[in-house]
Amino acid sequence: MDSSELSSIIVDADAVVKPDDTVGRVISRMKEHKAHIACVVDDLGKLVGVVSYRDLLDRRVSPRSKISSVMTPPYSISVNASINDAVEKILGLKTKAVPVVDGSGKLSGLVTRESVLRYLLDVGQIPNARVSSVMSTPVIWVRGSDPVATARWLMIRHGISKLPVIDDGRLSGIVSLRDIAERLYYASIPYRSRRGDVAGDEVEILAAPVKGIASYPVVTVDSSSSLASVAELIIRTRYSGFPVISDGQVVGMVSGYDIIRRSVERIEVVPIDAKISGIDDESVRRSIDRVIGAYLAKISKITDPIDVKVVIKNYRSAKTKDSEKRIKYSVHIMLKDSSDIYKVNETEWDPINAVRYAMETLLKRIERATRKRAEKYKRSLVRAKRRDRYLE
Repeated sequence: MDSSELSSIIVDADAVVKPDDTVGRVISRMKEHKAHIACVVDDLGKLVGVVSYRDLLDRRVSPRSKISSVMTPPYSISVNASINDAVEKILGLKTKAVPVVDGSGKLSGLVTRESVLRYLLDVGQIPNARVSSVMSTPVIWVRGSDPVATARWLMIRHGISKLPVIDDGRLSGIVSLRDIAERLYYASIPYRSRRGDVAGDEVEILAAPVKGIASYPVVTVDSSSSLASVAELIIRTRYSGFPVISDGQVVGMVSGYDIIRRSVERIEVVPIDAKISGIDDESVRRSIDRVIGAYLAKISKITDPIDVKVVIKNYRSAKTKDSEKRIKYSVHIMLKDSSDIYKVNETEWDPINAVRYAMETLLKRIERATRKRAEKYKRSLVRAKRRDRYLE
């Protein structure tokens, strides 16, 4: 692939907003255009931030707040980059879309998972494989009677954007970050869903059953379906992924990310040296991998990690009142970027929570350090301008 090919997969950025736009207005634009992200630009059209549904749920604010209060630092790719570069960016950041900017930083469009999948189909690069070979399993799911707060917590904790709703062993709906964000941010506006059972303030919405905001019916794929057929379905429906069915049961989830990852021969990702001891449960190990991956995707939008080391091991054990052995886990994380080295230690009885707390602490430290560097740079510019005016 040469660099000129990127133009063939760039699509229009429909949800383009200004820093002073309210969160409620941005949500409306994202909903109107079925956009995965909103691009925040200044008066000159330069990209100054990006907002996703996950950002909105991570940093809960009033619908009347300015979007500048929740947007993340802008991540983007140059219009002169190659398709390989764009694919690496989408996979490395685990994002559904990447803004494209020109040489002056002005927004030129987006590269989305759907546009990448369309390209891979056109060039015949999607392998002849079944969905079962790439799907995520075991399935993380909720019951229709579970509160919306549970679904929100599960998606944020595991770094996923959709949950199947399963009742009595059967798929009855699907709930996404978009569903929850739209309901929460319209909580203070007179609003009632078509189903009529989820309305009110934020507390009432979070306490309401998931079935009230879940989507019905659910588009599913069979575990024996080809990756190419699922890619076509993603492009046609603009859904990011689907539950995978085998013998009438939900056995996994498949997304455009899974198909793209399988289709590329080589992809450069953040080098992670992970050492996990004392955890034999494979499902727990997979959950830990998902948590680390989700947080590294967030961190990679702020800085470029050069090296990451994660060590998880037994810290100490204790016996409960029932004489059962309980193990406490320690997590040590070291991340190096071009500016600094960050180290975090955390201990918890639950290994997944220990990793999540450690990664959250690491993320906040990097965010603080990045803000300080940005503020220092701005102050240096101000001083330089004052000096230039004095010399004149």
